[in-house]
This record gives sequence, structure tokens and C-alpha cells, in this order.
Amino acid sequence: MHDSETTDLIELQTRLIKRLGELGFTNRAHARVLAHQLAEISARSRTVHEQAIPLLLAMDARHRRAMAEATLALKNHLSAIQDSITDAQSSLDAFINFLLADSNEKQ
Repeated sequence: MHDSETTDLIELQTRLIKRLGELGFTNRAHARVLAHQLAEISARSRTVHEQAIPLLLAMDARHRRAMAEATLALKNHLSAIQDSITDAQSSLDAFINFLLADSNEKQ
């Protein structure tokens, strides 16, 4: 992960943890995992959108090795995003269940 991604991740993770707390989602383990994984997905997605794809689009087709290296970096970002999505699933389900249970109690 690049420095800008790490900075984005930390800032967004902090904001997400605060928001989950404001919503009353006090399951600390799930809240930490959910905040971290969503922040990582967001930071890496921004890098793909702002750097990896524009680089691939701008590269001269004659520079095949450089294109392969850029594509490998893109693949690594996508794999990390996929891992984060997988890792977030149970915490996301816990958060959804929390929101639905809270919604049912208020009706």
C-alpha cells in the first residue's frame, strides 16, 4: 500500500469507527473489522481509479514489459480489494442485522 493509501485508510477508518459508535454498533470486533476493510477497499479503489487505470490507458503499446508490470500492479490491487470484501462479509452481515433489529424495535 502506498503512503497516500495508508493516510486515506487511517483517516477513513477513524471516521467509520466513530460513525459506527454513533449508531450504537458496539460490537467492537465487528466494528473494527468492518471499518478497516471498508477503508481499505475505498483507499485501494481510489488508487485504481486515479492511478492504475490512467497509467494503463496512457502507456505506449510498444512498452509491453512496462504494461505488464502496470497490469500486475492493477491485479494486485484488485486481489487486495477482493480479499477485503471477503474479510468484511461477516462484519457487514452483523452490522446489517444490528440495523434491522434496531429498526424492528422502533416500529
